[in-house]
Amino acid sequence: MLTLLVFILILSVLVLVHELGHFISARKMGVRVEEFGFGIPPRLWGRKFGDTVYSINAFPFGGFVKVAGEDAGEIVDQADPGAFFNKSPYKRLLILVSGVLMNVTLAISIFYVFFAVNNFKTSSLPLLYDYNFKYGQTLKNSTVIFGFEEGSVAKEAGVRPGESIYAVDGKRVFNVYDVRYQIKDKSGQQITLQLLDTRRLSASTRDVNVVPTADVSGNGYLGVALAASVVLDYGSSAFNRLTSGFQHALNILDYSTTTFSQLVGSSVAQKSVEPVSAGVSGPVGIFAIVGVILDYKGTDALLGILDFIAILSLSLAFVNILPLPALDGGRIAFVLYEIVTRRKPSQKFETSVHKWGMAFLIGLTVLITAKDVVNLF
Repeated sequence: MLTLLVFILILSVLVLVHELGHFISARKMGVRVEEFGFGIPPRLWGRKFGDTVYSINAFPFGGFVKVAGEDAGEIVDQADPGAFFNKSPYKRLLILVSGVLMNVTLAISIFYVFFAVNNFKTSSLPLLYDYNFKYGQTLKNSTVIFGFEEGSVAKEAGVRPGESIYAVDGKRVFNVYDVRYQIKDKSGQQITLQLLDTRRLSASTRDVNVVPTADVSGNGYLGVALAASVVLDYGSSAFNRLTSGFQHALNILDYSTTTFSQLVGSSVAQKSVEPVSAGVSGPVGIFAIVGVILDYKGTDALLGILDFIAILSLSLAFVNILPLPALDGGRIAFVLYEIVTRRKPSQKFETSVHKWGMAFLIGLTVLITAKDVVNLF
């Protein structure tokens, strides 16, 4: 129950902050906001103040802002000065981009709180691809367990994903080759793995006894897949500490952009959306991650949730600014076209593009959710 409540709270905060950006900028630009709703309709309660209905809706996931004249299919007086489409393209552009800016602002603010408590170091960040972060000092860990082979003796011994192999029989290991070297002559013999839980902010280790099996060459074999993760340290100077929130946001956004482009490249090469769906998580995946973080309890859980909210807020900003139909970025693309060409695109064409784009995004969300459900069980 606690996981569900925290999950709903996280999604609601992220979406409401995003919509609040649209709401504030629309009001400032003189655009009439017809409704500012918490949750997804049907409406349970609503009250009108001025031109705006403030509502509470049945499904408590985020919220929405209904701006007069934003959708071409609306029946709105073409001379209405409060209609979105009657404002200059620059004002419309500001309204559209303001939701993304609010999500970025939320993320940076949370990062500052997190760094103040955690000595200006980040939590452990998994690396899907090789990447060099531009800001901060990178502390890399190359022995993080992210998966298991079928019948893995390490998994049967209780080793968990997210733990790093710190030492084998008391001998420090730094990469996959060190691990292989330490166990290659140990098939059938009990060894002790010293494991570091990279998901905790406090450095906690535990020992697990494992008996490696033999691979086809007769070498010791644990049946684990190892990957890298990094911790970024922004505490090296007063300037880095002062700008740490901005630096980390830039690091995460650049890393997200690079990773997403590589996932898209893999999907194009394979002619399949599976790489993209495998590299991202939907609501079910987010729910599962929240549950894992809360299991740590105490300060680790609280800071873990804060860090997760900040990264999700940046992710929401990144996805929304992409020039995809039905998203803010797709609508921004049409406004930019108007600014460059000084001609308004066909409203019928734009509506059609956003409609089919929404259908595609719903289909991709279903695919991602199905993948998350399979992984969950």
